[in-house]
Amino acid sequence: MKKIILDILGGDNGAVVTLQAAKVALEKDSTLNLVLVGDQPVIEKHDVFTKFQSRIEIIHTTTNIEMNEKPTEAIMHKRDSSIVLGMEALRKREDCAAFVSSGSTGAVLTGAFMKVGRIAGVSRPGLACPLRTVDGRDVLVLDLGANMDCKPQNLVHFALMADIYMREQGIDNPRIGLLSVGTEDEKGNELTKETFKLLNELKEKSPGGINFVGNMEARDTFSGKYDIVVADGFVGNVLLKTMEGTLKTFGSALKTAMRGFPYCIGKIILAPRLIKMKKSMTEDSVGGAILLGIKKPVIKSHGSANATALSNAIAMAARTANMNLAEKIETAIKE
Repeated sequence: MKKIILDILGGDNGAVVTLQAAKVALEKDSTLNLVLVGDQPVIEKHDVFTKFQSRIEIIHTTTNIEMNEKPTEAIMHKRDSSIVLGMEALRKREDCAAFVSSGSTGAVLTGAFMKVGRIAGVSRPGLACPLRTVDGRDVLVLDLGANMDCKPQNLVHFALMADIYMREQGIDNPRIGLLSVGTEDEKGNELTKETFKLLNELKEKSPGGINFVGNMEARDTFSGKYDIVVADGFVGNVLLKTMEGTLKTFGSALKTAMRGFPYCIGKIILAPRLIKMKKSMTEDSVGGAILLGIKKPVIKSHGSANATALSNAIAMAARTANMNLAEKIETAIKE
């Protein structure tokens, strides 16, 4: 297997958490090899290096792009930063297949665009994340914020790229929904109406191609009726943040409702199932979002990601590295 590049300096929880994630990922996958970009003395002191030295390469740097820095300026001027060095290695080296970071989202997206580059024909890359539905399946939602202002052609490309990605995940004929304010064909704003028209035309033109099933409402995102949800970055990001807020609110309300002695037995009975449900619905279970439309896979993990989330992001990168997405997406866009 080719190597996965991991940014050690990005994220809110520090290098120790990221190195712990690397250790977990290496323990789970005996074929995995990592390129760790960060402070070499810190990496070498951690037991992940002691245990897996033969499967680890280090690119030394102590320079990080902070969350409050302007992405384009940081990528241009901080050439020795972990994100830039990682992206450069991804672009130049054939033995490196994917990049993972929990650092500045803007810097990761800008770095991917500037250093790794778009797949030929892709109008704009889209940030996509699989989320768990009520029936235990995954629904891929994009764009989650890489593009705040989109044109219809961008959303069509999101749909095509997501279709390929989900097919590579083993989903035959994935059902694509266009996020709107109603399921009726005529519902939506100018962007969704024109996108609806283009996706319908694409479906009719290519029998056996994309399975566009029409407009959908946000409340059905997790219903299991769809495999892919397409939206512009502004709407997609609002959907994601609303979901995160709802989960936190529900969790707090449940804790409040279950207080007191009468509920102790119920808590004991329900606790294992509630914990399992929480794990399946939180970002930890997914690990990260993939930037579709870039020549090599770039995985962005949450800034506050813990070791579990980051190890899952590394595993996600390893799986994606073998999909040959760039060639397949380029072919789909040309057609």
